[in-house]
Amino acid sequence: MATNEQLSDRLRDLRISLEAIPEIPEPPKSTFRILGSTHSEQNWNTFLAYFLDPSQPHGFDADLLKNFLDTIQRETATSLEYYHRDIEEIRVETERTSPQNNRLDILIRAPGKWFLWIESKVDSSEGRRQTERYVEDTHVGNEEKCEYPEDGQHYLFLSKQYTADASSDEFHDLSWQHVVDAFQERLRQSHGRYPERSVSQLQDFLSTIGMVTSTDEDDYTMTQKEKIRLLSEYRDDIDELLDAADALRQRALEEWPTLFRSQLDDRLWTEEWQMRDDPGKYGCIFRYGWYRDDENLAPTTDNEATWGNTGFRLHFGHTIRKKQSFSRGELTYYLVCATSVPLRDEFHRVYNSNRWQSKLQPLLEERNITNKGNKKSIMTKTYDVDQSELPESYFSTLATAFEEHRPIAEIVDGVLNESLKNLKRE
Repeated sequence: MATNEQLSDRLRDLRISLEAIPEIPEPPKSTFRILGSTHSEQNWNTFLAYFLDPSQPHGFDADLLKNFLDTIQRETATSLEYYHRDIEEIRVETERTSPQNNRLDILIRAPGKWFLWIESKVDSSEGRRQTERYVEDTHVGNEEKCEYPEDGQHYLFLSKQYTADASSDEFHDLSWQHVVDAFQERLRQSHGRYPERSVSQLQDFLSTIGMVTSTDEDDYTMTQKEKIRLLSEYRDDIDELLDAADALRQRALEEWPTLFRSQLDDRLWTEEWQMRDDPGKYGCIFRYGWYRDDENLAPTTDNEATWGNTGFRLHFGHTIRKKQSFSRGELTYYLVCATSVPLRDEFHRVYNSNRWQSKLQPLLEERNITNKGNKKSIMTKTYDVDQSELPESYFSTLATAFEEHRPIAEIVDGVLNESLKNLKRE
């Protein structure tokens, strides 16, 4: 174990190293990432086919299709030739299945003249004899290949750079990066003549391709990895500090009522306020009358007396039992009702009524308290704790939370009393 002086020196070095790393914000998420489909081959095929199809309303007309076909001619050994008059006849389709149950990803065809069967891969590799089976198939989709001249039957294998080529010699290999380069070149030459929305959609798609297929890392990823390297280097030192914070938390667990009261103005702790007699497990603070026994819903301070089919417990709690209360300097103060009984159902109904919400809402908004309004979790607020002054700072923050919630407790008291009266009338 390092001495305090050694630990201070190492942490000073860590601070210097962290300050040397530039602050780079995380780039906005692409549409694919938001939808959780960044690596979805089906979605990539759908987007690519959409932009290649001149009949779609993207505003690129046939420009992207021409760039794509020109790139294939330039980057592969294919004999694919097309005439500009073919463009008007071209059809672009996806997910077509032949009678032999071979499903193509994308099909580009000039009916009766030529077709281009595209098999695309994002992360997966080619299935067993997959491209060979596709070439041997007598159909392309539901059309017979014999309807096309032999020199008009073309196959393309689209995948990441530096991955395995197609097993069939008939399939020509092209990388996704070639697609990105071709489309980016077209955008650079457009001089703003394409619809802004379509350009934005295409750029979003191209950025997804670049992120998934590139071996280069963006600046944000590089800075995060550098921070992780520092975490690894100084892990033992950080753990020692976190262990010290948790040791203080563990010692404070059993004594929290005393430590809390030592930070609280005596005038705020009046006789109706109670704390659980098992303080080591949960930080429970409640008004007299918020605990009701299971026998006849009489007020009680005994937690065990509330157990059963009708007993009721309503209290404020704080998160000293969780490590992050000290390790991250966070105190969450919340109002909770953990008993699933008829009184809780009635309390929930009355609490969320317009009459009581009109009284509660201004107080909650003024204090930035989240009004959850659920049956179990009713309201919550998280406070920052000054870690340099632990453990005293935790309990001074708890005192602040208690004081902030006292006016709210008065209204909650009224909600509970009305709920009890309603239940007795029933």
